[in-house]
Amino acid sequence: MDKILEKLIDYLTENVENFEIDKRAKPITFTCPYCGETAQLIPNTPKGSCLVCNKNFNIIDVVKVCEEDKRTMSNDKILDYLSRKYMIPLMTAKEILVHTMLNFYSRLGFDLVPIAVNDKAPIEKDWTHKNHKNKEEWARWIFEDNTNIGVKTGKISNVTVVDIDTKEVPKELVDSSPLVQITEKGYHYVFQYDPELPTTRITDLKIDILNDGKQFVVVPSVVKDKIREWHINGDINSIMPPKMPDVVKKFLLSKMTIYGTEVQTASEQIHNDIENETIALDLDKVSTGNRNNFLISYGGILRKELNRDQTERILKLTNKCFIKPPLSDSELQGNILSQLDKYTRFDEKDLAGRILNYLRLVEEATSVDIKATLGEDKEKIEKAIGWLVKEGYLLKRRRVYHLLKKIDWKDDLNNYSNNINFKMPYFHDVAYFNWGDMVLLGSKAKWGKTTISVNMLKSLVDQGIKPYYICLETGSRFMKTAAHLQMKSGDFYWDFQTDPTKIELEKNAITIIDWLMIEDKAQTDSVMLRFVDQLYKTNGFLIVFMQLKKDGTWFAPNMVDQFPCLAARYLYENETEGKSGHWHVDPIREPKQHQKQLTVYCEYDWVTKRLNRVDEGLITPEAKKNEELLISIDEGEQK
Repeated sequence: MDKILEKLIDYLTENVENFEIDKRAKPITFTCPYCGETAQLIPNTPKGSCLVCNKNFNIIDVVKVCEEDKRTMSNDKILDYLSRKYMIPLMTAKEILVHTMLNFYSRLGFDLVPIAVNDKAPIEKDWTHKNHKNKEEWARWIFEDNTNIGVKTGKISNVTVVDIDTKEVPKELVDSSPLVQITEKGYHYVFQYDPELPTTRITDLKIDILNDGKQFVVVPSVVKDKIREWHINGDINSIMPPKMPDVVKKFLLSKMTIYGTEVQTASEQIHNDIENETIALDLDKVSTGNRNNFLISYGGILRKELNRDQTERILKLTNKCFIKPPLSDSELQGNILSQLDKYTRFDEKDLAGRILNYLRLVEEATSVDIKATLGEDKEKIEKAIGWLVKEGYLLKRRRVYHLLKKIDWKDDLNNYSNNINFKMPYFHDVAYFNWGDMVLLGSKAKWGKTTISVNMLKSLVDQGIKPYYICLETGSRFMKTAAHLQMKSGDFYWDFQTDPTKIELEKNAITIIDWLMIEDKAQTDSVMLRFVDQLYKTNGFLIVFMQLKKDGTWFAPNMVDQFPCLAARYLYENETEGKSGHWHVDPIREPKQHQKQLTVYCEYDWVTKRLNRVDEGLITPEAKKNEELLISIDEGEQK
């Protein structure tokens, strides 16, 4: 699509009468298709902007102006028209496949999970408790992270899947669903969610019933170097998973009978095994179909006497030495160890939590101190303390209990659910942003930091977000700007704080600090580290404004490279005018383009108090130098 948009000048040349272009101008100027006056090509973008009628436009907009029969046509249809006109394909074959499949999964309401490349194992820790229903996020997994994708089965996606690991399909299942996926070994038959069918393995038939808590890898994924393929009997734009036919359901249930008794669900069986400690430890009978149930049951029994770390070590050793084939580390962590806590019973967990909170305040105490403070029965206190010691939360030295700072070790390298769900003002197309990030913005004294910060508030409020605003300056000047921007009471939270470094950030919230003053610049690192710690704990998003030196540089330049995900300085083109300016973006932790530095141009409207980006384009320092070089060469040739 980008190549089509880049045909703007070609199209204008063909379709605008008396069209003229001046490549010597900075930036390039040409005839506006709207008013016939002078427009300019926005550098490094496929867009134009008129200097007279103030219209910003791309080739799609121009087609609607120049061709009357296309004025009411949708953008997609115009792109299709331009694609044929200039013989430029809109998408590659893979992009078309991905686009079609993701639309299909979205229409069916599927919840997806990222899967290891060329594999079937989820790579997201605790994936069964997370939700992913956003097409853009799915596309990032495929195109940027190069992962496979899986659909969660059960109630969450409203599907029950019969996974057949052989090409020999039982006659009861033949033609039972119009929605079948071809796998490397067999087929996935997809039906509407049926809660009466348990997640289980029918070993004799090489069939797995995939229901709540499971997933199956889907197109366009590649498993063992073979791409998955759908066999769909009907229109992909209207087909839905069918209700499982009675004959299929009865057939499957009949094959789940063990010694004349209907099989229990996996969860019920595990609970019974743990409660009665009756699990059969015949490791020769542990096969691919029941490895998970065996290890969870075994782990649950161990947890009655051992803490989680000890249980984990034993399960890993058992899996490695006795399970054939052993589960992978990701399967063991995601499918077994993460599930153990829900099978572990301890009746005094609330009391244990209160004990921990008390010790966080006093650091150490005897059981007598704890009982006197909490006012609970001695036997309950001793039981809760014993559990905390066993689990590694407390350490006993003589008669005194100390709180251990237990490190929350993690092995999940992919947090796919932490992308921000809002459009970052001014910088949305500059970098990728995550919850937990800090953005650092700078401006000189009396250069409108408050106005800029309130403009950012307005942008967030317009997106349906209620942010938090902390101001340092007295006089409530930000309220006047907010009123000019047509904001009202209740749009955002605010407070006046003389020392923002001592505040506690709100959980899962966007906070703007206007502005942060650190008198002792040597303490900048410590202040920033505290913000980083706060963001980690709250999963918030922080935008910090700071004052620059008179020459427009940072007071503590080293912090720019260490702490924020993006740092930018707002500088005016003409300091006396106060209208045209730009963000000079310094380091970017995760840029969307291949530049670590770039410039975003803005214009300030003194009447409306709005600071707007001049366009959606970005001008890198390299691009600006190249443009000036080309102009100087042109001028030299003309001379």
